[in-house]
Amino acid sequence: MAQYADPKKKRHKVYRQFPTVTLAREWLEGEELLVRAYKRGTADWTHPRERDARERARGVLFMDWADEWMDKWGRFKPKSAREPLAPATLRRKRLLLHRVKQVFGMRALEEISVADVNRWLDTCGLDATPKREAYIMLRAIMRCAVQPPDGRPALLDRSPCMAPIPRRVLSDKSLMVEVSAADAARIKSFMPAYTAVSVNVLLAFGLRIGELCALRVDDFDFDRMVVHIRHSIRRGPDDTGELRLAELKTVGSMDALPIPPQLVPVLREHIDRFTDAPRPGAMLLRPAKSRVMSDRTLRTQLEKAAARAGRPDVTPHAFRATAISRIIHEGGEIKDAQLFARHTDPLVTVRFYERTRGEQTRRELSELAYGSMFTAPRSRLELEHEYERAQRELARWADRCRSLHTLLERDTTGVSANG
Repeated sequence: MAQYADPKKKRHKVYRQFPTVTLAREWLEGEELLVRAYKRGTADWTHPRERDARERARGVLFMDWADEWMDKWGRFKPKSAREPLAPATLRRKRLLLHRVKQVFGMRALEEISVADVNRWLDTCGLDATPKREAYIMLRAIMRCAVQPPDGRPALLDRSPCMAPIPRRVLSDKSLMVEVSAADAARIKSFMPAYTAVSVNVLLAFGLRIGELCALRVDDFDFDRMVVHIRHSIRRGPDDTGELRLAELKTVGSMDALPIPPQLVPVLREHIDRFTDAPRPGAMLLRPAKSRVMSDRTLRTQLEKAAARAGRPDVTPHAFRATAISRIIHEGGEIKDAQLFARHTDPLVTVRFYERTRGEQTRRELSELAYGSMFTAPRSRLELEHEYERAQRELARWADRCRSLHTLLERDTTGVSANG
């Protein structure tokens, strides 16, 4: 039995058993050199047990440790009591893990250097967002190798992921165009008859395309004038292409939205012509050759119709952005737009969907805000500008009154006012 005092914990002893005295003395001589270096401050000292564990861990392949990390920690939500990730999120995370393993999989953990990781960041060829997410995952894997959450000895002395996380790239949603009334009418005219109502529904409720494809006729309550958004389109568990209805990911996404009265006759006409109502569970969009409308098929139809209408820049999600933005432009508060969009975080509504009304409107708002604080006498030029602004507001409201009066006249004569 060979032993010596622990240099970090004076009251503890370090023990090791050997078959011969000679081996015990050789081991003590080697340990004495390590303890002296530690006391001089030239090297750190670790317990022989930890050194032995690291030696046994040498040669562990990245792919083996990455798979263990995913199985034990990666497939659960962060800061949760073992709550699993949503299926779609987990599929995306496994894809990112596959991409990282393609690069580092067959290499031992200790062989992966800082230069290797930096070289991969510079030359991986991934788009900005997947590269950022893959690097975040790689950092998490290496951090767990340095400090395993299950208490085992460390597999690495330090992580090779020293580079900062790439900055988040501004989403394309922030650059998304809006759809005008004229554009919407033209796009609808180029849609197939059995899916033309999609343009009206997207603009009325600000739906995601998967939510639109999952709408059933029973979701529309014309007595209470609300539509229930409960489901979205999901692919098979292995992305087999099989379509199914699945509950929305967040409780905030499951909501009842008010139906605009102008949309009711459009919906009723579509339901009578193109659905299996009153059969229970009849889908709002009934495809010709399957039970559920494919989101990919509907997306292709909308993109082709937008291109034929002269607006190839309009994507299906642009209709959702337009609907949310119009809530604010028509006088709604950010909270109103958040509830309409069914966002759990209002920052998402502000960052991606709120659109400005132009430089002239911002200038007028700035003048009004400043004028409310300082009431100094106004010059003739300022009065002229304010008069012109009031005239424009008056003309806008006069046009609105005339259009409403026209709709009322049509309604009293028995002509449907579809809007």
